Amino acid sequence: MKVTFKRGVHLSYANKNATKSLPVRDFVSDEVRIIMNMHIGAPSVPCVKKGDHVLLGQVIAEPVGFLGIPVHASVSGEVTDVGTIPYLGETPVQCVTIKNDFKDEWAPLTPLGDVETVDPALIVPAIKNAGICGMGGASFPTHVKLSPKPEQKCELVIVNGAECETHLTCDHRLMLEEGERIVDGLRAVMRALSVERGVICIEDNKPDAIENMRRLCATRSGVSVQVLKTKYPQGGEKQLIEAVTGRQVPVGKLPIDVGAVVCNVGTCAAISDAIRLGRPLISRITTVTGCVKEPANLRVRIGTVAEDMIGACGGFSEEAGKVAFGGGMTGLCIPNTDIPTAKSTNGIVVYNEKDAKSIDEGPCIRCGKCVAACPIGLNPYLIKRAADADRLDEAARLSVNDCILCGCCSYECPSRRWLTASFKIVKQKLAAQAKAKGGKA
Repeated sequence: MKVTFKRGVHLSYANKNATKSLPVRDFVSDEVRIIMNMHIGAPSVPCVKKGDHVLLGQVIAEPVGFLGIPVHASVSGEVTDVGTIPYLGETPVQCVTIKNDFKDEWAPLTPLGDVETVDPALIVPAIKNAGICGMGGASFPTHVKLSPKPEQKCELVIVNGAECETHLTCDHRLMLEEGERIVDGLRAVMRALSVERGVICIEDNKPDAIENMRRLCATRSGVSVQVLKTKYPQGGEKQLIEAVTGRQVPVGKLPIDVGAVVCNVGTCAAISDAIRLGRPLISRITTVTGCVKEPANLRVRIGTVAEDMIGACGGFSEEAGKVAFGGGMTGLCIPNTDIPTAKSTNGIVVYNEKDAKSIDEGPCIRCGKCVAACPIGLNPYLIKRAADADRLDEAARLSVNDCILCGCCSYECPSRRWLTASFKIVKQKLAAQAKAKGGKA
């Protein structure tokens, strides 16, 4: 039986055909630039200096605070710079640059063995030490997600293989080519949380992945595949939980508050590597597509620069108008191609000048399509009106902070109103306002 959530949109385009049938291929660059704040929480603090020789998997930055995770060298070689670089936000970020010696000499590793026999108490610390965070986009530290409070009981682990975003096929290929890593990671999470049921959720536009994951789950305890109707944003945590369990996560609450934990398929694969091999998170699969000569699903080291990845795909096939990290609905345009990838960079999409051109927004015609599309049940029309007038308190009362910035409202709007962009700006202003007051937005 196929399941889904309320509202959302059916995208008229997916743009996955260019890469969905292409096997993953490895690409290793001459240099990596590893940023210190690629996870939610305080940035990690570099513990290496210029001129140091580092090994693959060596800790190069120490965690800070409750949400902190370590950062590891994704290549072996010489540290050529420890400084700041411009990134996707308003302020520069700290970055460690390493020149690759291509020896791939690993730092000492501590494998824990089979996920079915390892002491469950060792699993979450191993995940933290491996520097694993959500690889589907949110970058939430995984060890925190797997450390519920005593009063919070997890009943179900959901693995997100929906990949509902446009253009992206990295998760699809992971499920086809390395599905056993995903199942191993799921089983590790289940054992760490003492959960008996785990579900891998996949949209019905990926029948080959569904078949493969069902085959792999058949011999494992408590795991199964749930087929989802293809709809956007089916891969959102709250939308997945609603589709699979029928439960809705209340406003201001987390998935664990309704007895669920959600992990991306890439995150599960990284967990498998941390337990079985003792390896930290130093690489991932990223889809490179759009206006490139040879679209691809590339396995790259964390910190690989966008320009190098585009070069590995033959370069631009036509004049580039914009380059974005992520898919067409939630992707972020990068200021230049010198920007390095992070643990959550699941795609690089190159748009030509025609597709990159902004569309002037028209007047609202009160059609209500934005309201009908919002998967959270917000009123985008009213929030937009408050945003345009810079009435932050009113936007907050209208629950703008619950907006997941999925873009459904903007996609459905016949007047092409800049809804999602406005909400993002308001959320940033509210967060800055709250930080100045020493509280939460």
